[in-house]
Amino acid sequence: MPEQGEVRDAILDRLNRRLRTLCQCTSTFLQVESEQELLQSLCEILVAGGDCRLAWIGYCEDDADKTIRPVAQAGSGLDYVERVKTSWGEMEAGQGPAGMAARTGQACCVDDIRTDTRFSPWRAAALAGGYASCIAVPLIARGKKGGAVDLRGTLNLYSAEYKAFDESAIEHYTGLATSLAYAVTALRGHLADDLASGVTALRARAERKRSEEALHQAREELARVTRVTTLGELAASIAHEVNQPLAAIVADANACLHWLDADPPPFDSIREALADVVNDGNRAGEVIARIRALVSRSSVAHGPCDLGGVVRDVLLLVGPELGRHETVLHTFLATGLPPIMGDRVQLQQVLLNLLLNAAEAVRDVPPERRRVVVRSTLEQREDGPWAVVAVEDAGVGFREEQAAGCSRPSTQRSRMVWAWGCPSADRSSMGTVDDSGRRRTRVTAPRSSSPCRRCAERRLSQPFSW
Repeated sequence: MPEQGEVRDAILDRLNRRLRTLCQCTSTFLQVESEQELLQSLCEILVAGGDCRLAWIGYCEDDADKTIRPVAQAGSGLDYVERVKTSWGEMEAGQGPAGMAARTGQACCVDDIRTDTRFSPWRAAALAGGYASCIAVPLIARGKKGGAVDLRGTLNLYSAEYKAFDESAIEHYTGLATSLAYAVTALRGHLADDLASGVTALRARAERKRSEEALHQAREELARVTRVTTLGELAASIAHEVNQPLAAIVADANACLHWLDADPPPFDSIREALADVVNDGNRAGEVIARIRALVSRSSVAHGPCDLGGVVRDVLLLVGPELGRHETVLHTFLATGLPPIMGDRVQLQQVLLNLLLNAAEAVRDVPPERRRVVVRSTLEQREDGPWAVVAVEDAGVGFREEQAAGCSRPSTQRSRMVWAWGCPSADRSSMGTVDDSGRRRTRVTAPRSSSPCRRCAERRLSQPFSW
């Protein structure tokens, strides 16, 4: 009776250890985040449970030798796993428990390593490590029922006791291996989903970038077409501006030819006339250069630029147009304006639109009111100095009840005017009407040396027209 009690206690103790091991493994299945962490944790739990001295997991490779590659191990004598070579092929290295389990899909047990002939290639190393018996349980999982194998490997356990793995132990570890295989495939499935999601996100990001680039190019092309259209309205003035120096060049050249026929030629007069030819040629070249800059396809060059130079270049283009309609141009330009942040060509386009709008507004008023004023000043604001360009005209004006809505966008307009300004500025600072009905439009920009934080990048305000 005492012997029966000891046997019963030993069985209960073994069952309790297996139950604790099973609970720990189940918890690990639910908590781990990677396949390697899962495999290593399982080996450590099995060794800590006390039933085995060494635990290792191997994956079957599809190489020529059909190697079983160790991927996780724990316990005593880890160098044994590194030294022995196992296979799941038909050769001698595949006749051990691991190879048999991987090929057949059934657990393979060696009750006594000393005498089992299947274990002869590894017997000396195993006995040196203190192992007496072992078991290999297959890890096999298929993607679909009857489909290709997604996972093939073995769970290998070594004990210091002979006949340590009875039928109940084989059943226990077989069920544990099945759960492990499902856990591995589940982790791989989650990884695949994450990778697919990541690839989708990368593709969406690339597509969004391409769309943004296409939109940017479309905006640049639209701006260029707008500049070309505006220059089309100035065709007569541009022709006059170019023809003037060309006519002077022809006249001076003819004079030089006439003087060369004299005896002796008046070389001083010829030299002066040729100097005028050079100056007139440079003048015509500058006009053409300004036109080419406005219609060029070059990308926006955002950086410091001379606002005074921008104003002067535009006045040279629009001056003949104003003169053609007998419009007087008054300029009050501050000297020493600091550089501003912006694109020179687009700033020219803004000012050109404003001046053409003003010219159109005074075209039908009496001659004494047919005037346009351009002012440039430097204003001190809370966020630093700002360069301001104002365009004023004495057009038909507005009634008092219309003044409040004069800067709202209109669907009935001949030209749209855009102005740069600080996003925090009141829109009335860009387009205003004084008590006499005179309209004033201002283009403002911060100094490049101390720009407003929100104006570090150029912004376009809402469009407004007269």
